[in-house]
Amino acid sequence: MALLSKTMLALLGSIPFWVVGVAPAQPVQAETMQEEAAPPKLSHEQVMIMRHDTEAVLHYKLPPDILPRLTATLQAIQKAGIRPPEQYGMSLDEQIRFVEQVKGLDTILHDHGFTPRDFVTSLTCVEMTGSMMDVSTDRNNSTLTPDPQNVDLLRRNPQALQELAQVVRAEKTMK
Repeated sequence: MALLSKTMLALLGSIPFWVVGVAPAQPVQAETMQEEAAPPKLSHEQVMIMRHDTEAVLHYKLPPDILPRLTATLQAIQKAGIRPPEQYGMSLDEQIRFVEQVKGLDTILHDHGFTPRDFVTSLTCVEMTGSMMDVSTDRNNSTLTPDPQNVDLLRRNPQALQELAQVVRAEKTMK
């Protein structure tokens, strides 16, 4: 279990953010925190979209071969030199449309059995499932829980998860 937890931390800290649309955490100094206003409030529509996207991703059924396919796909993207600019704060549908517009990516995704929707949703699902699977529901106090079959898939494949994490880390060092 320790290997899996370390693998998940490595993976979560290095997912290519241009795919999952999440900004990496930035260190904030105490003085900055006091000076800055509260984060902007989300509109009801934005909250509903985020909730829908989160539910969709957490309940997406990952196929048994997803980890090696994601790894091979990301390796092919790196080999092709495709490095889309980072985009943050996008809905799932916006992320998918963004991926659809990246020149050369559609062929790579197709060659690995992905549509842009499958690729973005699968990669995001692996990230979110991994981040939530070791958190107790009581401590989390959340109604959002990852699909149990996806949790089981990640737990049963620590080596494949480690390989995916290594490819993702390589992606970050290439920028």
